[in-house]
Formats: sequence, structure tokens, C-alpha cells
Amino acid sequence: MNSRGYFLIFVFTVFSLILLGRLIHLQIIKGEYYYEKSEKNHLRVVVLNAPRGNIYDRNGILLAYDKPSYNLYTFPYITKKRLKILERNLKRILNIELSKDIKEKIKKGNSLKVVIKKNLTDKQIEKFFRYSYLFTGIYLEVQPRRIYTEYARYMPHLIGYVGYPSEKELKENPKLRPDTLIGKSGVEKIFDRYLRGKYGTKGMVVDALGRIKEIKWENLPKRGNDIYLTVDARIQKIVYEAFKNTGEKSGAVIVFNPDGYEILALLSYPIYDIQKFSDGLTKEEWKEIIKNPYKPLLNKALKGIYPPGSIFKIVVGLGALNEGVITPNTRIYSGGKFKLGNFVFRNWNLGGCGRVNVMEALETSCDTFFYQISLNLGVRNITKYTKLFGIGEKLNPEIEKRVAIVPTPEWKRKRFGKPWYPGDTIVYSIGQGYLSITPFDGAKIIAPIANGGKIYRPKLLKAVHNRDTGEYKETEKVLIRKLPVKQEYIKTIKRGIYLVVYGNRGTAKLLSLSPVKVAGKTGTAQVIRKKDPKQRVKKWKYQNHAWYVSLFPYDKPRFAMSVFVEHGIGGSKTAVPITKYIIDELYRKGIINEKY
Repeated sequence: MNSRGYFLIFVFTVFSLILLGRLIHLQIIKGEYYYEKSEKNHLRVVVLNAPRGNIYDRNGILLAYDKPSYNLYTFPYITKKRLKILERNLKRILNIELSKDIKEKIKKGNSLKVVIKKNLTDKQIEKFFRYSYLFTGIYLEVQPRRIYTEYARYMPHLIGYVGYPSEKELKENPKLRPDTLIGKSGVEKIFDRYLRGKYGTKGMVVDALGRIKEIKWENLPKRGNDIYLTVDARIQKIVYEAFKNTGEKSGAVIVFNPDGYEILALLSYPIYDIQKFSDGLTKEEWKEIIKNPYKPLLNKALKGIYPPGSIFKIVVGLGALNEGVITPNTRIYSGGKFKLGNFVFRNWNLGGCGRVNVMEALETSCDTFFYQISLNLGVRNITKYTKLFGIGEKLNPEIEKRVAIVPTPEWKRKRFGKPWYPGDTIVYSIGQGYLSITPFDGAKIIAPIANGGKIYRPKLLKAVHNRDTGEYKETEKVLIRKLPVKQEYIKTIKRGIYLVVYGNRGTAKLLSLSPVKVAGKTGTAQVIRKKDPKQRVKKWKYQNHAWYVSLFPYDKPRFAMSVFVEHGIGGSKTAVPITKYIIDELYRKGIINEKY
């Protein structure tokens, strides 16, 4: 054999030894590693989302629950050729088009599942099973879908809605998964810790075509807890109908049980479709909502702030009594205007009120009476009593989302770089100027007059029910403080707002026709300053805001209510008729006499 032949044998032998060594390395030394890797490549883990707990009103009326929903999903390892075939079959058979976003997720090639279509119809499900051989690599899963009942649709701002976590939420809470429904607003968000269950997992071995070959494991999800709210769905419906039937465009209503500040109803008007928000809006639907001038997405009850107008006279009157500025019998001449230096401050009634005490000043809503007592009471005392009522304070931070603007001389200097003038105190005393509150704060003003001066932590959650253990745990009412005032003075204010309805010069005499004895205070808050008080404003957005806060039944109040009508012209004109509608319906349906 020549040298060339030996050389070839040598090369072949060396090559064979290298190949053999590599095989030994792969099969014996690294065999287990590559086996595990191979298994991992074919093992697909599916997350089984847990049903959320139900939401009920205080009487057990169902507001929100989960219903099985059928979704199509796949894993992002499909070849381009296979994807085109599936895309064609989905369109032709199930009338489902793959969006660009879904196709991008599939192309990324990670092991997370990609949801192709949510909430399949019965017809689509039937066709999917009939032609399943054309959908290899696509799977059908049962997922919870949040359903809101008719009653819940009267309170979308209160109940809120669910959705998938944002990137920010995923970063803030590493335990969240991108495909887990969480509370995005309202009760769904506030009490998400109770409502959200614990997800399960299922491990599946699939072949190259995506067909399931084996179920490795299945850990079932754990359902969330049910919750019972303090809200009475019947009252909420009445409150909604009051706004709708009186034709007002925008506003809010809050109803408290004054004994414990249980929230019986909370309306922001106009409302939005809570079910569509949870399921997902089209671009057209979203545009329509955000272009609505009456801002249906804004929770006006908790997030809107407005000057309170004359309902604030309740706070100033009580403060003046308690500080000894006046007694219940002190009479002050209150004309049609009040001069302070070169400035003139007018009464809303240019004819004036005559010599009146604090009860009669509340009855007639006499501005000039409060102008005069405010200068002796002083800005710091006005602010002190405002804060004692819980205005400018989040008594329950879970619920209250915005704090009132309660001005002080320091606040004004910091904000505007100007000193506090006596004129600022004058307009402050009638709920104008820099003071702005939420409609929820309106209920916080009237409730202590109804319950004898107690300030509670507002309560929305009545109980939590764990279905697994059967435990039903009720929440307690929390007393924050008692107003440091004499009961005599609270009764004086209560008598004054009784005269608002039943006095000869009251500003809410319409309510005297109701079958229930009621007391309350009207408020009209200026939006723009008018040179001529008689000038009429035609444009809605420049009209005055309207308020009415009330307690009823008068002798033993079980309800404290704040009604706010955005640009409602005047409390007597719009807020009082809404109040009357609500009270009359509560009486007609027998709710007025129920104990809470």
C-alpha cells in the first residue's frame, strides 16, 4: 500500500475516533442534560386562571360574578407555513381574523401561550370541534369571564371593572401574570385582595405539530372570596332613576347611613357601560366616551371637586356657636349687601333678610349674616371646624380618592404668593372662594348633624365570605372622633335646616310635600363671577352648580344624603327635585322604614 493509502486510513481513523468521542459525550456524559432539554422544549405549561369571588349588595343581590368563557389559544412555536394555513382556516371556518399583535406574539417564539380569540360563540365552539383536524396546535380553554348584573350597571363607578395588568402593574407586583384578570377600578380594585383567587397550572407534553400527547400534571385554581357591600342596590337604582328622569346632565349622589357612615348608594352621572369596559371596547366606542362633554368616566362623587356654596353654612354656623361668636338666639341685622372698606359683598337676595338668628339665617340662606359672623370667627377657626367634619381629610383612603381644597393663609401665600385678606374669609364663609369639595364631602357635612356629632370611617365593605371554609366575616364600624361641640348647638343647626323645608322663607319648600319629614340645606355655587347678579348665563358649562344635603326621617335620621348637580343653576331648582324623587320612591317602596 502506498503512502497515500496509509494517510487516508489515518485520517479516517482519527475522524472516526473524534466522532465516537463526540457521541459518547452527547449520549453518556451529556445525555441526561439533552434529554431534559428535549423534554422541556415539548413541555407546555398552561396557567389556569382562578374565578373571582362574587360581589353582592348588603341584601344578597348579586352584582358581579364569573361565567365560563371559551377562548382559543396557541403556543408561539408555529412555523410560518403552518401559521398561514391556520390563519386561513380560522378565517374561513370560524370567521376569526388574526390581528397583527397576535401574529407578532406568535413570532416571538417564547413558551407563553397566545390567546387568539376570547368569548367564542356556541356556533364557533361547535365548528371548532367538528373541524378540529384543521386546527392542530390550537386549543380551546375555559376561562372565567366577569359578568355584571343589571343592578351593577347602575353603579359602574362604584363597582369598577376588571382587565389584564399593565406593564407598570406587573413590575409593581411580580406575583401577577399577564393573563390574570385583576380589578382596574372601583370595588373590583379596592377589594381585589379578597376577590382574586389563586391560579393553577397544567403541564402538557406536545409533539412537533402541537398535539397533546400527555398531561403531566394539573393543579386546579382556587376561587376568590365573595364580598358583600354596604350598598343597597334598590336605593342605587332609585338614585340613578332620579337623575335620569329629571333630565339633568351631570352630577353625583351619595347616601350614607349616618350611624357608621355605611355607603348605601354612590352615583356618578352619566354612567358608562360597565360590561363593555370589562370585555373590551372598540376604538369607536372609546372615542365616543372620551368625547362626551359630561365626562362619564370621571367619578364625580369621589374625584370631582367643586365649590360647595351655601351647604357650607352648616359648618360655619356650628363653629360660630361653639366658639361663642353667637348664641342660638343672637340676632344680627342682615341686609342686601355688606360693606368692608371699599368692597361690597352682596346677599343672594338683594332685599336682605332683616334681623335673623342662625336658624333663620340657614332657613333663608342669608349670605350677609354669615359674612358678619365670619370676621369674628376668623379663617383659622373656619378651617378648624371644616377639618373636624373630615373635609380635607381622607377618612377612608381606600375609598376617597381626592382631598378637598381647604384654604389657609399659608396655603394662599404658597399657591399664589399673596396674603390672606378679610374678603377671602367672607367668601369662604358661604362656600365660595378657594374652598372646593367633593360631593362625597357633602355627605360628610350632613351626617354628623344627623347622628349627634359622630365622625366615622366611611364603610363600603360589609362582609367577606370564604366559600371553602364557610367563614363569613363582617366588618366593624369605626368611630374616628366626636365633634367637640355641645349637643345643643348641633340641635340648633338641625332645627335651622328643618326650617329650610318647613319655614315660611325656606329655600327647599318643595320637600314639605314629601310624605317623610326631612331637613337639609340648599347650595348654589358660582362658576363665573357676574358683574350683574341678575345676569342669566346660557352656556351650560358656565352655569352655577347646585347642591342639596339632607337628613331624613327628621326625628330619627336613617339617611344622610348629598345631591350635586353640575351646572344645575341652583339648589332649589335642580338638586331639591332630585332629592324629593329619591325620598318619595324610598317611601313608596317601603325602604324608608327599614333598619340598617
